Amino acid sequence: MHVNASTPDSRPEKLEAFERLVAAYEAPLLRYATRLLGNADLAQDVVQNAFLTLFRKWRDALEPSPQLSSWLYRVTHNSAVDYLRREKRLNALHTRDAEERPQELPPDRGAAFLISEEAAAAARALHALDPREQQLVILKVYEEKSYREISEISGLSVSNVGYILHHAMKKLAVAIRAGRTNPES
Repeated sequence: MHVNASTPDSRPEKLEAFERLVAAYEAPLLRYATRLLGNADLAQDVVQNAFLTLFRKWRDALEPSPQLSSWLYRVTHNSAVDYLRREKRLNALHTRDAEERPQELPPDRGAAFLISEEAAAAARALHALDPREQQLVILKVYEEKSYREISEISGLSVSNVGYILHHAMKKLAVAIRAGRTNPES
């Protein structure tokens, strides 16, 4: 991601610091947003918006820090949730139209994009959780964040994070086990 040098506040030092931040945080934020949204292209838009928000609003030193990381995850999460809410409303408006159209197969992306049945079952189970549970599981399992970091990102207390994660992981285990015993899965 590159910033137009004609923007206000485009001192070369700020631009260089900003590009270092993008390099440091872009990949983990993209992984996180992709897992939340289930779509890499949408995740890129969400993460780009988070960085643009950072560039416009952040007044402190632009250096990697736990506080900045938490802030970026929160902005990314909020943007992803806003997108999902908009989509849910739009999907409700287009449900009848979608039911009338013939089912289309997704494009074949080749063997490099194939995942194991176990991974697919885990992904289905993850997406069956409510959005808050999904967020916390993704942050803990995939992003390897501590309870304290998750607390800062989500705005929940550390004990609430632990409680929600405990129950979400139990739900995941039950769903994955049920998927293995179900012959249709």
